[in-house]
Amino acid sequence: MNVIVICLDTLRWDHLGCYGKTRISTPGIDAFARDATRFDAAFCASFPTIPMRTDAFTGNVNWPRYGWKKLGDDEITVTQYLKEAGYHTAFVHDTWNMVPTGFGRAFDDDIFLEPPDGWEANIDKVKPPVPMENMRQGGHGFVRDRARVAHCEHETDWFVAQTMLAASRWLEENHKRERFFLWVDTFEIHEDWYAPDFYTELYSPNYEGLDYSYPNYGYTELYRPHELRRLQARYAAEVTLTDRWVGHLLRTIELMGLLDTSLIIIVSDHGMYLGEHRRMGKHSVDASDPWPIHDEVGRLPLLIRLPGRKRPKRTSALTQAADITPTILDACGVKAPEMVGRSLLPVLRGETSRLHDLVFTSCHSGPGEGRIQYLPSCITVTGPRWTFVTGCEPWRPTLHDRKADPDQRRNAIRQHPRIAAKLNEALIGFMRSRGAVEEYIEHFART
Repeated sequence: MNVIVICLDTLRWDHLGCYGKTRISTPGIDAFARDATRFDAAFCASFPTIPMRTDAFTGNVNWPRYGWKKLGDDEITVTQYLKEAGYHTAFVHDTWNMVPTGFGRAFDDDIFLEPPDGWEANIDKVKPPVPMENMRQGGHGFVRDRARVAHCEHETDWFVAQTMLAASRWLEENHKRERFFLWVDTFEIHEDWYAPDFYTELYSPNYEGLDYSYPNYGYTELYRPHELRRLQARYAAEVTLTDRWVGHLLRTIELMGLLDTSLIIIVSDHGMYLGEHRRMGKHSVDASDPWPIHDEVGRLPLLIRLPGRKRPKRTSALTQAADITPTILDACGVKAPEMVGRSLLPVLRGETSRLHDLVFTSCHSGPGEGRIQYLPSCITVTGPRWTFVTGCEPWRPTLHDRKADPDQRRNAIRQHPRIAAKLNEALIGFMRSRGAVEEYIEHFART
């Protein structure tokens, strides 16, 4: 069996048409979803970009021990397991954060799509369309990112197009191999939200006003209503652009006859607040203001197509990024040591609708390696019905009934203190099982 994983950065689950919550155009991925299993309760666990991928590549949940760091030499990845089993492995990506953190190691082919030489000369030419102080971290990332795409004139110049075309070319050259593993990763939907103008016009035609594309990672009071809608439109444009080129790759896979011989996974690393809970961004950049990870950020789109299996089409089984590696290895018949993640094959085959009892999501905010000092994160405990959010001061723990309050706006902790206490106790046990130090546990998992 071949394996193809397509990882899309910062894609919210509810911005895909196949999840039934949006009018945003995503025909490419929606067509794939019709013959795939849609996971309705998938979560990232370790957050954000690199921690999620570390979970996905290793099959473990690592946030209790460390944060954003290079893969450890002692951490065996799915690539290594498959390579030892005789798979030819390839990594096609434009997600530049993954280069220094070591995700390309062990791949036979590592194809990185990067800006043309000399892009740094464009930095001094970038003219911010809004006040720099109104963008994340003073707009320094905006200037860098806009300079990296200054060469883009035609749609095929955009990174997502280049990455999906490169993946298609790789398949042209390798699709007849006995077995292969291809991981395709694009950073496209991550801000700066700078899709070709005609994509943005789909959702915000004839716009006049301050044109934000690089959000502040703060509260929405900064924006006037039309400015906030414009930001949301720019995000939607990135989603549709990405879908078009993912659709190109999926069509290539279909034409090559690989649908019947390949396990195909489409997943994101996390989502983004787009005005919900008065927030814009995926996390705080204020060390004194820890943010909760609600479903707009922590829940993932996850679509999996297993050859020869067309049921179930939807599942509410609690799932996390760490399940990706054991699922791949199980499907390929490759033995691996015990992991926190679990194989999703029983769910894909319709044998069970239950996997994990709880999923624990956070960005490492303890004393371990790779802590992001300006990103104090709460910890979210997600169960089939309840979501419990705890964290350091000044955050006050909250409890949400997912059935009665799917948008997680009402705190039910006073009505159900025992449920909150039980979930907090489960969190403490999980953190200890994953090697968190007691100082970290006591500081965050408060009674």
